[in-house]
Amino acid sequence: MQIDGVNLMPQMNSTNAGAQGAQMINEAASFQEQLKAATKNLETSASKKNYIMTDEEVAQRNKEIKEASVQLEALLLKMMYTEMWKTVPKNELFNDNNAMEIYRDMYNEEVTKKAAEAGGIGLADFIYRQLTEKDPHKLY
Repeated sequence: MQIDGVNLMPQMNSTNAGAQGAQMINEAASFQEQLKAATKNLETSASKKNYIMTDEEVAQRNKEIKEASVQLEALLLKMMYTEMWKTVPKNELFNDNNAMEIYRDMYNEEVTKKAAEAGGIGLADFIYRQLTEKDPHKLY
């Protein structure tokens, strides 16, 4: 079948019909296996929905959420710094070349990481509060 000159189904002739047909059947079988595996994973995760976490698990999860929140804030700050540096004109006096850009990028990464760890603009705390304000013992 063709629509606007695009083949939606492979064209088969007598020489390649068997090989392409077998490939299509194998792909269909593979898809069915993937669908069954995804359904099984979904059922498994649904059975864990009523799982109650211990205090140690809650503390570990909250620690991981805090670390991820700080990393996200650092990443966003680094992106902001990078865009801000694009507005600064190039300086030929100090030989603004590729090496200087690499140094500036590494410097920005460290500065933003330290800024986020020290509180930054408050984004990490906001994300942390949003992700932990529900019942901490339920696994959502």
